[in-house]
Amino acid sequence: MRQRNSRVLGVVLTAACVITLMPGCGDGAARTSDEAVASAAVVDPRALRFKEYSYTPQQTPEALAAADFVKVTAVGTVEGFREGVTYLTEPADTPYPRVYMVVRVDRAFKGAADRSVLADGRLFVEFDRGPINTLDGKTPLNSMDVFEREVPRGTRVALFLTDAPTISNRVVNAELAPRVRTLVPHPQGLVFEDRSRSGGERLVPGLIAPQELPGPWRALSSLGELTNRMAKVRQ
Repeated sequence: MRQRNSRVLGVVLTAACVITLMPGCGDGAARTSDEAVASAAVVDPRALRFKEYSYTPQQTPEALAAADFVKVTAVGTVEGFREGVTYLTEPADTPYPRVYMVVRVDRAFKGAADRSVLADGRLFVEFDRGPINTLDGKTPLNSMDVFEREVPRGTRVALFLTDAPTISNRVVNAELAPRVRTLVPHPQGLVFEDRSRSGGERLVPGLIAPQELPGPWRALSSLGELTNRMAKVRQ
C-alpha cells in the first residue's frame, strides 16, 4: 500500500512528558492560544484526502493498534505543518513532494519506547503534499497555508502510525527532513477532534471519509473514548 521551514521551537520534554504530558511541560501560553484557535475552527482535512487507498479495514481501534504493521499509537496536539523533502521518481524525474505534520505527544502507547521517532516529545507525521501543477510539472497545488487552515494548530489527534514508504533515493532539499524517523498513518489511523462540533461528529478521520470507517469506529463518542480504547494495546 502506498501511503500518501522553519525549525520547530519548544521546550525539551522529559520522558514523563512524552508518555503523559505533565503540568508545567511545554509552553503553556502558546498552547492556550492554539487551543483557542482550534476550538473556534472547523477541521476539514480535504488536502489530506486527495487519494484513495486499498487496504483491509480494521473493525475496532484495538484491532488496528494490535496490527504488526502499526509501530506507534499516540494521542497529541497538532503544532503545525512543515514543508518536507521532495523525492524524484520515474519517469522523467517526477517530483513527489512531502509534508510533515508536527504533533506534540500527550500520551503514547504502542511504540512509546522508540526514541528514534521522537524529537523533543514531537512526532513528525509524513503525508503526500498533493497534486502537482501541470503547467510547470513541479509546484504543489496545495500551499502550506492550506494544511494549516484545514487542520488548525491546537487540534487534538489520535495516531496509528506505520513506517514511511521507500519512495526514491534521490531527494531534493534533504535539509528539510527532520532529525528523527518519520511515520505515516494507516488510512483509518488519523482521527482529529473537531471542537466546533458536538457528539460523535467531533471525530473527523483525516485520510478517508467518515462513512468509510467501520461501524464500531463511527460509534465512538469522543477522543477520550478513543484514547481509552487505544490504551488497551501497548506492545
